[in-house]
Amino acid sequence: MIGEINPTLRRRKLASELRRLREEAGLNGVQVSQALRWSTSKLSRLETGQVAPAAKDVARLLKHYDALGEEGDLLLELAGNHVSKGWWESYSDVLHEIALEYVGLEDGASVISAWHNNVLPGLLQTRAYATELARLYRAVEVATPSQIERRIRVRMRRQQLLTNGRVTYTAVVEEAALRRRFGEADEAMMREQLRHLLRLSLLPNITIHVMLLEQPHPIDLSSFVHLRFPSMPLLGPISSDVVYTEDYPGLELIESEERVYRYSLLFDVLRQAALGEEASRDCIASLAGL
Repeated sequence: MIGEINPTLRRRKLASELRRLREEAGLNGVQVSQALRWSTSKLSRLETGQVAPAAKDVARLLKHYDALGEEGDLLLELAGNHVSKGWWESYSDVLHEIALEYVGLEDGASVISAWHNNVLPGLLQTRAYATELARLYRAVEVATPSQIERRIRVRMRRQQLLTNGRVTYTAVVEEAALRRRFGEADEAMMREQLRHLLRLSLLPNITIHVMLLEQPHPIDLSSFVHLRFPSMPLLGPISSDVVYTEDYPGLELIESEERVYRYSLLFDVLRQAALGEEASRDCIASLAGL
C-alpha cells in the first residue's frame, strides 16, 4: 500500500515515472502517441504533470512499456488512489498558479527548511500578523476585503501541517524580522506573535534559529523555502526536492537539481551561523518581554 498522497504530488510523481518508463523503453513521444492513437499533446501533458492521468491511461502505458510487475501495480494504485482536487484548489481565484502549486507541494512535504530575512515565515504567523501583511498589498494591487480574507484563510489552513506529525520544520529567521512591524501592527500584536513563535518552538518537530543583527552575516540572500518529500516503496521519493522563492511580484519554483543543492548548502551555512535552539528561544522571549 502506498498510503494517501495529495493530488499535486500524485500528478507530479506519475508524470516523472511515466516519462522515465518511456525513456527506459527507448521510445520517443511521437512513437508512443502513434502506437496508442493519442495526440502527442496528450502524452506531453501527462509526462509534464499538467494533468493527472486516468488509471486506464496509466494501464495502457504500462502495458506498452511492458512494466506490469510490482512497480506497475504501485503506479496503478497511485493513479487510482486520489481525490480530484486538493483543498488549496478552491482558492485559485486569489492565489497565483505558482503559489497554488507550492501549497500542494508544501502540504505533502516531509522536511521543510526556511530562511526568512524580512518577514516571519507564513507557517509561523498569527492571524493578526498575517492580516496586516495581506492588507499591505492593497497599495500595489486591487484586492477586495473578501479576497484579503480568503488569502488569510489559506495561510491559516496551511499551518495545520505543522501539527499533523508528518513534517519536520526548521526555520532560520533574521532578528530584523522579529522586530519589524507591518501595517498597523502595534506592540501588543507583536508580543503575541513572538509568544506564538515560542509556543511553536517547543513542539518536537519545529526548530527556530535566530540570526542576530549584531553578528557577522554569512551571506546576502533573500528568503527561500526548501522542501523534501517522503519515499514510496520501489519508486523512491514522491518528488525531487524543490525550492520556492517569493520576491513580489515574482514567484519561482526551482527544481533544477544543481540549484536546489546549492540552496541546501546555503541553508546549512545560515543555520550554523545562527543561534542554537535555546539561545534563539531566549532571544525571542526577551523581545516578547518575557
